[in-house]
Amino acid sequence: MAFRRSNVPGEDIRLAMEMTARRRQLIDETPAAPLVYEYGVNRLAKALHPGFVKAVITDKAPCSADCWKISFEPAGGGEFPYFRAGQFITLSCRAGDSFLSRPYSIISSPKEALAGMLEIMVQRKGVFSGFLIDEAPAGTELWMGEPSGDFCFDSIRDRKHIVAIAGGSGVTPFLSMMKAIREGSEDCRLTLIYGARTRAHIPFTPEEFKADGIEAVVVLSEEETEGYRHGFITADLLEEYIDDDTSVFMCGPEAMYRFVRKELKGLGFDETKIRQERNSVGDREVSGIKVFRLKVHIRDSVYELDAANNETLITALERAGIPAVVRCRNGVCGFCHSRVLNGEYFIAKENDFRRSADKKFNYIHPCSTYPESDMEIDIPIMNP
Repeated sequence: MAFRRSNVPGEDIRLAMEMTARRRQLIDETPAAPLVYEYGVNRLAKALHPGFVKAVITDKAPCSADCWKISFEPAGGGEFPYFRAGQFITLSCRAGDSFLSRPYSIISSPKEALAGMLEIMVQRKGVFSGFLIDEAPAGTELWMGEPSGDFCFDSIRDRKHIVAIAGGSGVTPFLSMMKAIREGSEDCRLTLIYGARTRAHIPFTPEEFKADGIEAVVVLSEEETEGYRHGFITADLLEEYIDDDTSVFMCGPEAMYRFVRKELKGLGFDETKIRQERNSVGDREVSGIKVFRLKVHIRDSVYELDAANNETLITALERAGIPAVVRCRNGVCGFCHSRVLNGEYFIAKENDFRRSADKKFNYIHPCSTYPESDMEIDIPIMNP
């Protein structure tokens, strides 16, 4: 209700008193029904960005000599959030005395996930993959973080032809992309060049992905077999598939990245058209292992634990069973953004993606930070 000023002496006071009375009348006449706080846009935002959802293992089976495919469905009749082909989810659960979290790329297509089926591929290496393969039976519930990452086709940034180079479980995001192309939710061409030791190490069926806009080329390093290439992913092989409308996507071990980049450089390929998925930060090499005391604040709770200088802070937290927030495990996403209250630490330059303000006010990403002394940190609460 607007107040309109009067030019008549004393009239302003009368108008103000009338406005006050009228406001009181409107308040008294207002029904006691609760106000609406949830609108369509809020429901959409929650569906797209739920934070965490509960997922149940429905099936798991070997798909190669060292990889397993694990299928999930939403717990309690829920649904999986939408994602772009190429993104990853983070799985978290308690395993013994530890609270573990690991990122895994999705091999399902977006439409399959919306229909209630989400699958990942797990290579047998590390504690969490061993737990999923050997110890977590069908029916096991895990927390699943919402899909994340930008390892996706972008029609503005990327060329229409993607040459996807993968090794090991690095083929995972490309399987999702090829399914998305086949079902029509991605508009690009994709040529997959996959390096494996033998046929037994191929975690997918190449014939399944022979369709318009999709081609799968498998290169075996330790076996010569008809229908497969033999050797390594060299410049000669790449030159057969790269054209003027190509972007190169790579996902696999660091050694593969270095080798393929060198081969592409020899071809004169534009480095700005190369994209590679970042691997998780692991243990670092140190001249001698030192163990420090780590004091951790999570709101009103305080924990104390040991942390070695060759392991990331997030690894120490998980081993101690503390449910720490984490997502990408390579320092990029900033989801585990935490403040250092006391102590010294080390972050490798290639894994330091903090903003200038973070560095100024002593914030870190525990997934890529190593202790260099006793430390005290304040980390966000995991609120699934």
